[in-house]
Amino acid sequence: MSDRAPDATPEPDPRATDRLWNRRFVVLLLAQIGVAYANSSFLILPKFLATRLEAGPEAIGRVVLISSLALVVSLLPAGSLVDRHGRKRFLTWGAALMGLACAAHVFVDSVGPLLYGLRVLQALAFAFAYAAGAALAIDAAPPARLGQALGLFGLVYVLTGALAPAAVEGIVAIRGWSPAFLLAGGAAVGSAVLSISVAEPRSESTGTPHVATRTILARPRVRRAMTVVGLLGIGYGGAFNFHQPFALSLGITELRDFFLAHSLAAGASRLAMGPFVDRIGLRRISLASLALYALAVLAIAWLDRIGLFVLGLGIGVSHGLFYPAFTGVVLEGCAPAERGRHIALLQAGLYLGIGFGGVALGAIAGRFGYPAIFALGSAMLVGAFALIALERPEERAG
Repeated sequence: MSDRAPDATPEPDPRATDRLWNRRFVVLLLAQIGVAYANSSFLILPKFLATRLEAGPEAIGRVVLISSLALVVSLLPAGSLVDRHGRKRFLTWGAALMGLACAAHVFVDSVGPLLYGLRVLQALAFAFAYAAGAALAIDAAPPARLGQALGLFGLVYVLTGALAPAAVEGIVAIRGWSPAFLLAGGAAVGSAVLSISVAEPRSESTGTPHVATRTILARPRVRRAMTVVGLLGIGYGGAFNFHQPFALSLGITELRDFFLAHSLAAGASRLAMGPFVDRIGLRRISLASLALYALAVLAIAWLDRIGLFVLGLGIGVSHGLFYPAFTGVVLEGCAPAERGRHIALLQAGLYLGIGFGGVALGAIAGRFGYPAIFALGSAMLVGAFALIALERPEERAG
């Protein structure tokens, strides 16, 4: 018997039709906004480290590594617990804990144990909130709308990816960093409150034997997917974490144009392509967007000529289309009782790339300059493209 506690008043399963915009899905998206805002507020953390704490690229790389490894370690049990014990409770408590971790950054005055501890706590909280929320989104989506559902769920993070860094820069310019951290914490707590209204479906895993996470991880198809997103993480993390100190070194102090353009492009591409991604083919979209991605990351080396806004547009379109499309590729045919762990393993692969890539790229930037790391990040994306393009049909079912 499943030990998942179903919602006391479960709604009819909306996946019985092709209708995506059901009440359950809309309420879930609303409940994700605060978590997404809080998480996106820390996209601009490298600026805090470089300006307030006077950290160099190596120190920034270490902070990125600790955050990423903590998230990876947290995601694996998060995915398993979400699959076995229900989604909603982990969304609520993850959001509440994230609020505490974000707000506590007001006490950080150096790169040291307190900062590292808070980055670990925030990673733990986000792992549970994200894994639970994404699994609930998949539960609510008709199979024919899986790619669109994942794109819309991610769109919440895309839009707050523009709003939060811009808001943080505005707040910092007037009042300093502490109010920005407190606002992020309050937003996450707001999500915890809203999540109480999220409807959780009846368990679909009753009578289905539990599959161990190590068994899922042993599947060649899953390992290939994690390698792809790991390479993506090196390029994506390098672009997001190191364009900031690179721009500051060039005398560019306002960074919001990149985040605004990134979110505008990612959001517009998902909305425009949303109804068509499943028809065109998730794999085709994954490949096309990766090709653009590699060019966009390489172009950051010429930031002073191209500008933050144009670069943000290129990376926004690329990431906005690739990540939900490739996630859909991986989740095709996935058993309901394994969805949380598939999502967690993909995120773990991504953040392994971001974390270890952050340390390596930070060291390379300190020795050879920032343009070199954007060329390397682009090469990693070319490698991810090759892994998908050269995959044989029989391997896709492995």
